[in-house]
Amino acid sequence: MHCKHNIPETKKGIGPCNIRYEVKKRNGKPNWWCRTHGLEASSPDGSPLPQCSGAWFDAVSEDMQTDVDLSTGGLAVWGVVPPAIKIGQVPDELGKVHVHQRREAGGVKVIDRSFDIVRVHKDGNTVIIEGMAAQAFAISVLAQAQVQPQVRIQPLKCIHCGESHIDELRFATFPHVKHLCNGCGRNFWNRPASISNPLSDAQIRLELPVPSMQQINRPLEIVSSDYNGVAIWPSNRAIVTTMSHPGDMGLHVHAWADAATRKIDDTYSPVILDGEVLDERLVRILAIQRFLADHLADNAHKIPIISLACIECGHSVSPAPGDFEPSTKHTCDACGAENRTRRRSFLNPLAGK
Repeated sequence: MHCKHNIPETKKGIGPCNIRYEVKKRNGKPNWWCRTHGLEASSPDGSPLPQCSGAWFDAVSEDMQTDVDLSTGGLAVWGVVPPAIKIGQVPDELGKVHVHQRREAGGVKVIDRSFDIVRVHKDGNTVIIEGMAAQAFAISVLAQAQVQPQVRIQPLKCIHCGESHIDELRFATFPHVKHLCNGCGRNFWNRPASISNPLSDAQIRLELPVPSMQQINRPLEIVSSDYNGVAIWPSNRAIVTTMSHPGDMGLHVHAWADAATRKIDDTYSPVILDGEVLDERLVRILAIQRFLADHLADNAHKIPIISLACIECGHSVSPAPGDFEPSTKHTCDACGAENRTRRRSFLNPLAGK
């Protein structure tokens, strides 16, 4: 399988479609591709469409874009993923790129919100962080967190058109050699197998030290009924950060006393939720599953994420390491028995939360 993709925020509303014939598909029909928006423009009978689906997107609004100069204070930028666990009334926040900026170390955050496009400037260098690549980077880092040795996430360019390539959705979770170009729709191969993301070297391009993560010991016990809403994410490595110390590895917790008052906003480990210690590996997997379930849904159905007791031993079946493909067949990690679901589903013992 080769990778598929959507449309970067920077290509939304940039102009009329430029549809070209590239190569033939495996079924022998022409592969028409929009070189403006980087999306397929072939009709089922093999003729070109008058427009690709990217033509329907409006440009990103000014309020969802921002410019940040590193000379004005410390910065950290992450790709946004949905909360792995969401209980009660959790405020929705638009944007795919989250930004923290402080004028001075330890000071109040002057920016603490999400955007779709963030331009980071430093000494004449500029790195554009847009939502599609930012979210793909976050998913890749979460998926590879438990892999030893770490799989390399690197920037690749198509050998045919030179477009920077983004591996997204499921293809952001595992290394592969065959890639479908975001720009021209042609396949290209790159060995050894890897995950491609143009933001993987953003820290280096801005001449900043490469950040590291460190597991923390900062316990938190929380009862969800004490709050109006609770949201929990796995901590993730920043795309760009000026912090000199390692980032916290654990679970990031938000809890609201009411719709406007956030009482908890920090990273903790271990986290005890309603009397149960949360397995951080399963929380990381659940965050990825929620993201994929949202984006892989068709017009009628969303892919379910469920907890399932093994038919043989009763153990709550956990997903296999690195397995982010919904399936009807699920092997119990405790006894090896095969379990089945009627629909293609993701399994996670924490799904009920």
